[in-house]
Amino acid sequence: MKKSLAILLALCLMLGSAACGGSPSPDDGSSNSAQKQEITFWMLPLIDESSLRAMVDEFNAQSETTKVNLTVLDWGTGREQIKQAVASGSGPDAFYVSAGLDTAYIDGSLLLPLDKNGYRGEDLDRYSTLIEAAMVDGSLYASPIVYENYILYYRTDVLEQFGFNAPPKTWDELKTMAKTISDGSKGSIMGFQFKGADDQLNAINLTWQSLLSQNGCDIMDLASMKSTEDTPKAREVLSFMKSFYDEGISVMGTSSNNGFREGKVAMYMFTPGPLTSEGFIGDQQMEGKWALAPLPQGSAKGGGYLSGHAVAVNSGTKHAENAVEFVKWFTSPENAPNWLQKFYGVQPFDLDKLSPEQKGGIEGVFAASPEIWGPITESAAMTTPDLMIQNRYGYTARWDGQKRLIIAALTGEMTVEEALKQLDVEINQAL
Repeated sequence: MKKSLAILLALCLMLGSAACGGSPSPDDGSSNSAQKQEITFWMLPLIDESSLRAMVDEFNAQSETTKVNLTVLDWGTGREQIKQAVASGSGPDAFYVSAGLDTAYIDGSLLLPLDKNGYRGEDLDRYSTLIEAAMVDGSLYASPIVYENYILYYRTDVLEQFGFNAPPKTWDELKTMAKTISDGSKGSIMGFQFKGADDQLNAINLTWQSLLSQNGCDIMDLASMKSTEDTPKAREVLSFMKSFYDEGISVMGTSSNNGFREGKVAMYMFTPGPLTSEGFIGDQQMEGKWALAPLPQGSAKGGGYLSGHAVAVNSGTKHAENAVEFVKWFTSPENAPNWLQKFYGVQPFDLDKLSPEQKGGIEGVFAASPEIWGPITESAAMTTPDLMIQNRYGYTARWDGQKRLIIAALTGEMTVEEALKQLDVEINQAL
């Protein structure tokens, strides 16, 4: 009897110990979040940092497998920091890239092919044809967030003052209207300014390539891997630009953004960036005095400059499944409205391939400000991924050369022929 009681007591003690120790409870510090795989993500401030962190926090809260640690870099040095870190093997699991990709990433095999690591056929099918800019040999190497294109800014009050009740629809109309305004105001109002010939020199690259696209020009022959900026059609473009300065319609150096705000520049072409960076939207002093329009059309009716912002996964990551899970969520159709509400750009999806809910979310953003989104989407509908793809090659030499040589032609320091010939020489040497 005593022996049986001892055994029973021992069993009770064992059961009590198990009940007290048991499996970890949700409140004992061993929650699911502590068991998640952590990955690193380096991003540029495409939207404000607080909004980026809010999106990452939302993902971390809903993911059962992954926790993302976000680092936000600045535009000035961030791209190069990412590139050097990834190339050295110490880079983040996921990171910002241009939607047109970069040959340094491609040649170094530094990007994980997303279509072989979690992106299914249905994921790829929902994109517009612009997705080709993020592909190499049929594989997807970056997931686009948003693209940015060129549109026309015009002062409705200035145009009306000189007898125009609508923006120009062609290059000829643009020049005629600009000359009427510049001449009629005796130079106190510039009818049109080319962005980049003002106080933002970098933008000459965007303007130049936009006009090339509109005139049916390529910048590279991908078969021969030669630069093709010096062609008869390209000379037409540069001569057209130069004529504005030769005829006194435009003046080098005058700020497009400031001049537009003050009513001293009637029209200019640029990305939607100034809508927020310059505070045009919501500026009470400008209210009712300005508007946007699709680009005036050149001979080829091209859509003009196009670039884009995307996220890629490091091919050296040890956590590919987790990184792809995050990237797919971060750039998903469900999140597209979050980006578009803060960044006026071109959404990357074919709306007809999305679910009614996904499509409705994006169209709801457009419907809230049709006067802004109408011109952006109309110009975007005419764009192709071609220049984004061609821009991968000889990028640094091309963009440095264009800033210097296009401006030299506009100021008369070089002839149109000399500038474009030299541009191809420099780019081909780099290639």
